[in-house]
Amino acid sequence: MNTNSVFSFMDILVVACGVYVLYLYVEMVKGGKIRENMLLPKGLNVKKCKDINAFIRYIGPKQLILGISALLCGAAGLLQDFTTYVSPPVYLCTLFLFFACAIWYTFVMKKAVKMFW
Repeated sequence: MNTNSVFSFMDILVVACGVYVLYLYVEMVKGGKIRENMLLPKGLNVKKCKDINAFIRYIGPKQLILGISALLCGAAGLLQDFTTYVSPPVYLCTLFLFFACAIWYTFVMKKAVKMFW
């Protein structure tokens, strides 16, 4: 349980990314707008989206899943780093879940770009 490790810093970054993704989700759903920095492929013009509301309905739940998985993974890592509440196998399961969700989200986003742009 070394709290000065690089893993602790990475877990803090993963939690911060999870919070940011959830913030983007809430802003997208409540505002009904797509932002340029909303985990979109580079160089994609959001003004050329064919149907913004349909895109938000399609990608919103998937973005929520990604944000929650990042938050869970980072929180489990921090708990493992600073306490003994989370065992290494549980942390590895959350890490695998987060990476699987991140890979899945990239494929879903590519499909959404094909559908809505």
